[in-house]
Amino acid sequence: RLAARVHLAARWRGLRHASTRPVHPRATVIDDPGPQNPGLDAAKLNIRRGGIEGTDVRTTLANAGMSEGQVRDVMRLHPQLETKYDLVEEVQPRINYLRFLDDNDRLDGESVASAIARQPQSLERDFSLVHEDDDYSVVNKPWCVRLDTPRGWPGKTRFTPKYPGDLSVEDWLEARYPDWDTIRFVHQLDNATSGVLVAASNKRAAGAAAKLFRERKAQKTYLAIVFGHPEEDEWTVDAAMGRDPEDPKGFKERIDEDNGKACETRFRVLKRGVLTLKGKFEGVPVSKVEVTPVTGRRHQIRVHLM
Repeated sequence: RLAARVHLAARWRGLRHASTRPVHPRATVIDDPGPQNPGLDAAKLNIRRGGIEGTDVRTTLANAGMSEGQVRDVMRLHPQLETKYDLVEEVQPRINYLRFLDDNDRLDGESVASAIARQPQSLERDFSLVHEDDDYSVVNKPWCVRLDTPRGWPGKTRFTPKYPGDLSVEDWLEARYPDWDTIRFVHQLDNATSGVLVAASNKRAAGAAAKLFRERKAQKTYLAIVFGHPEEDEWTVDAAMGRDPEDPKGFKERIDEDNGKACETRFRVLKRGVLTLKGKFEGVPVSKVEVTPVTGRRHQIRVHLM
């Protein structure tokens, strides 16, 4: 009934191949001191303490390995790099994130310079407020930004910044609201997903909002770019889901009609066309789909689309 797959799933396929680069004991790369006090999450990762810098966008791009011609072309095609994006808070951290992916063989063989030239819009990391009052802050979360920074426990460091400029939504909110005793997220949003995220300033407000999500009185809507053209304009999937026993980490979900939990997702095609993004998938059939999850299981949208 559905010949489509989430675009992100295709990108993930390129991240699964085994790394051919040496993994260093201190979770670093050659000629870099590595992170200070690396935690358990830094095991088997190449992490740099030093970042790609520059006094302006063009210098930063050159320091990222782009040629004069590439810098000139990317600035002509995407002037927002200078006119809209913040150099220190957006451009440089995003470039350092791309370098982290490259250091760990997660760019599917592409160089940092090539990735920037192909997708300069990926250097945006704009945190913006959708709504704000005494009880709530509603944030537009950028893509590939974590919600929170997991706390350590005595004598151990649980979270290690993966690149210079690594920032969570919690970090951003703490800087904006220094008087909040803690940041309370009332629902979840995947690291890779951008969109609206609600945080509460106090327990009462957090409990009230969380209850709305728990009782399914809050409606969530997502936009997805999927491979293929679905045969139907609208459809609903209600296949039960459960943990994938083949995943050693116990994180992945799969269809499990016998023992899984009830799930329901509604889909509506907004547009059919071809992918215009530069790269190996340019020109393939894709669709823009509106997704309304009635339940909120992990990976529900991706699994139901497949």
